[in-house]
Amino acid sequence: METNTAIRRDLKNTGRLALWTFLWVVTLALAMFGPDTLWNSTVMSWVALSVNLVVGGGWIIAHAAFLRGVDDLQRKIMLDAIALALGVGLVGGCAYATASTVGLISLEANIGYLSILMALVYIVAVAVGNLRYR
Repeated sequence: METNTAIRRDLKNTGRLALWTFLWVVTLALAMFGPDTLWNSTVMSWVALSVNLVVGGGWIIAHAAFLRGVDDLQRKIMLDAIALALGVGLVGGCAYATASTVGLISLEANIGYLSILMALVYIVAVAVGNLRYR
């Protein structure tokens, strides 16, 4: 009986996180592409960006709840992966921006590349962590 309750709780937390993730991505896309395709208004762009920030806050809260709901080993794996992704993103992003600023590389720093790098590092780190503790 206790296992069924835990499974239901995990499904509920995962579903909530998936919903908030989806909503955040949709509002980000609207804020990014809306001005070129749906409206020509600075006010609407600010509204879309504000909605994205609010939904992003909901996503952060849902992610924290998700982490609190998983078992201790899974939480450790995910927190290790988050720490690695944050470190790679911060150190790598700052190095990339510095190299671009001082003229060592000609490519301009782009937040999209940093987001992709951090997401990939997180995914790989979670996979490696799950394999390590298998």
